[in-house]
Amino acid sequence: MITLDITNNYRKFNFKENKTQILDFETLKVTHKENDVFGNPLKGLYHYQVIENVLNICNNSGLNYELEEIFAAQNKSSQHPGVSVLPQIEQIKGDNSVEAHILRRVFTTIKINDGENSEMNTTIAIAYHQDGVQIGFGPNVKICHNQCILSKERTAYNYGKDGVTNDEMFATVKNWLDNFFEYRENDLRIIEKMKQIRCSQNDAYQFIGLLTCLRVAKDSGNKDLSSNIKQYPLTQGQISQYSEEYLIRHLNGQASTLWDLYNIATELYKPEKAEIPNLLPQNVAMMELLKERFEL
Repeated sequence: MITLDITNNYRKFNFKENKTQILDFETLKVTHKENDVFGNPLKGLYHYQVIENVLNICNNSGLNYELEEIFAAQNKSSQHPGVSVLPQIEQIKGDNSVEAHILRRVFTTIKINDGENSEMNTTIAIAYHQDGVQIGFGPNVKICHNQCILSKERTAYNYGKDGVTNDEMFATVKNWLDNFFEYRENDLRIIEKMKQIRCSQNDAYQFIGLLTCLRVAKDSGNKDLSSNIKQYPLTQGQISQYSEEYLIRHLNGQASTLWDLYNIATELYKPEKAEIPNLLPQNVAMMELLKERFEL
């Protein structure tokens, strides 16, 4: 567990030691707020305001909810780093003080316990990063905290070709919660169908080969190949991790259904294991691929 170091009466981050840090909501609110040239928040919202807005929607829904851990991540981009530290603030607050940090990559989930069963509850996933904001909604596997996004309609974002306004994004979240039990029942039906689809070792090998081909095509310099793939489900490094985990689970008799194969992937869609901007899009891409191949 990565935690904040609280010494000398001020809070500190250490992104040099761990590129992903865990914090609570109050700590997030006191980090440095980055503005554009007009003095406004980037994309019109600070990271904590995105979370606040979703929490308010949850509160008005009457559902039983809880904000979970918040993750902030560094990345290697020199032009748009995930974290920047302001020396002038450090001089006042101390070295590595929370208040001196600009956090540009933040991820959290809000857990909803209504309608839960022994295996799953529901979570709203929030990703805030340099491009904008993404919000996703779907079942959460309790034992491993694996977020499931079972349809591209269970995501909303405020940037890119299919992006919407901030108001429309939050209206989508409200719709999810207004129709919470209907959406959850639909998701559980898809999961049950996935559990009933048997996958042999040969099926898994073919699927891993397909994931590799999609990655190669997306990264190809041939536009006829790359233009046909919007987002691949796994990077090459993730495909290697996925393959190894599949082999281990198969050896232990724990990878025999389509649900098992999907869960191996969702284990990789976590802020400490992948880039925050890719978590939700890759999750959606994986599910859309499974729907197409297995007629879910």
